[in-house]
Amino acid sequence: MEKEFKTQISSETYFKEYDKPDRFLSYFYQIKEVLKLNQKKVLEIGIGNKTVTNYLKDQRLKVTTCDFDKDLKPDYVADVRNLPFKENSFDIILICEVLEHIPYKDFTKALKNIHKTTKKYVVMSIPYSLIYFEIAIKFPFIRRIFNKSLLNFIIRIPSFTKIKFEGQHYWEIGRRGYPIKRIRKDISKFFKIKRELRVPLNPFHYFFILEKK
Repeated sequence: MEKEFKTQISSETYFKEYDKPDRFLSYFYQIKEVLKLNQKKVLEIGIGNKTVTNYLKDQRLKVTTCDFDKDLKPDYVADVRNLPFKENSFDIILICEVLEHIPYKDFTKALKNIHKTTKKYVVMSIPYSLIYFEIAIKFPFIRRIFNKSLLNFIIRIPSFTKIKFEGQHYWEIGRRGYPIKRIRKDISKFFKIKRELRVPLNPFHYFFILEKK
């Protein structure tokens, strides 16, 4: 019998003070990266308040939701380590700020389940714990000149501090014992890393765009 894990975040949290400007930036990149892959059938694991789900559905994507918390009313209540889907069931799996909520010893097991379930791609984000200094510059005609909405410069150093489990995160990239090289190595057992990106003005959310091997 598998160990039963308790819900770490109250479902009410997602509908009170959860959404702030930096989180909406993360939503933007989740949506942008899924749409860029130009696929139709998406599984979102870890749905929060369904902001991303609803937007993608408005773009006529077929989105199935999956979450450990039944109170969020996902289409499927399931653990990422034991997904109840057949092989190659979805074109894309979107899983953002989820995997740090399971012990790292189960990370490979979760990746194996994700690999089985996706047909092509995964859009994933994981917290990156760091010390940083960031500057964003915006001025008229910046999009015309640079094809960007702003210029963003950042100096960052992984925190390398030990993480203590206090009911939510078991691990984060950049914490002691979890350098990004280790995370890349484990991901690469199952996926080709197509791209990595950080969210401007929210570098805590670090994205991997993956293709199934």
